[in-house]
Amino acid sequence: MSDKTGWEPEAIPADAFHQDEEWANINRVPYDRISDVIFKRAMTIKSVAYEPARPAPEMPEPWQGQGRAVIRWLFSEDEGTEEGLLEGARFAFLQEVTLEAGAATGQRSMPDHAVVIVAISGDGMLYHRPTDGSPVVARPLRSGDAVLIYEGELFSLANEADVPLRVMMLGLH
Repeated sequence: MSDKTGWEPEAIPADAFHQDEEWANINRVPYDRISDVIFKRAMTIKSVAYEPARPAPEMPEPWQGQGRAVIRWLFSEDEGTEEGLLEGARFAFLQEVTLEAGAATGQRSMPDHAVVIVAISGDGMLYHRPTDGSPVVARPLRSGDAVLIYEGELFSLANEADVPLRVMMLGLH
């Protein structure tokens, strides 16, 4: 199995990331907006190193946290980071989908849901059409990539590798 995820930048130290000028740029990493799909490549998503993540000094020893954790900021609508990508959205579902080698989902639309797709492992393709009759845009989907597809848009996933493609799908109303 070959690693096709490509180069990723080193994680930003938490102290440097959580300065006002850095914090405001969580969502403003480069992303592709072709046919209105928002596609964030793993190499452009900000990764932040925390040592430890979410410390809890008021808790007893076993609960204080230890070691280094890297958190990847995919999407955020907190004050100072909002772009309106998920404005007003509510949780609908969370799915883990595994496509075996050669498997594909049918092209479908979710008229009442936006979907955030995060590739966990494997290599695949995302096929996307914003409306019925519009051209299909085919994009590689690799481990660490994140995609936001708005409600009513058509999409499908295909595994074109010899190993399973695993994705997490978060549905939002």
